[in-house]
Amino acid sequence: MHRDADLLEELTADHRVVRTHFSEMQGMPLGDPARGELAAVIVDELVRHTVAEERHLYPLARERLADGPAVVDRELADHRGVEVLLEELRLSDAGTNRFDRLVAQVGEEVTRHAGDEEARLFPALRAVTTPEELRDLGERARGTKSRSTGRPRHRPPTSRPADRLPPPERTPAQRLRAFLTPG
Repeated sequence: MHRDADLLEELTADHRVVRTHFSEMQGMPLGDPARGELAAVIVDELVRHTVAEERHLYPLARERLADGPAVVDRELADHRGVEVLLEELRLSDAGTNRFDRLVAQVGEEVTRHAGDEEARLFPALRAVTTPEELRDLGERARGTKSRSTGRPRHRPPTSRPADRLPPPERTPAQRLRAFLTPG
């Protein structure tokens, strides 16, 4: 992105880059080692982007938008879920079905999240922020991304995965017992 890009332009450019990487990966044969290399690039890009959003975009949204606190809480919940998936992806072997499932899941979540931000959050913020403020925040975001480690901050759960939760038709006590029982 060019050095004068404002915060929203910078983040939109990040979204485009990541979408392009996911498209490139879809064109690669399953099991291709280059898929693992590209996944590492995607993880790095997404983590740096997430850190910039959390430091610069979300405080602005929380402060300036009437529904800012609720919007930011939803966005942060999305980030936590994606970060767990990114850590799992980072630890997965590119030649496995698990890797392919994680790539698809991350791609779907990131595309949905980015589309929502670009359609709703960014226009709302542009309406309540000056161009100068957005340019300053864009410069700060670029600095934040350059200093980020690119490593997910949250670890994947080590307990039972969500797809093994008991069905909701059981009583809460039965569901809790089934969840806590190894198996």
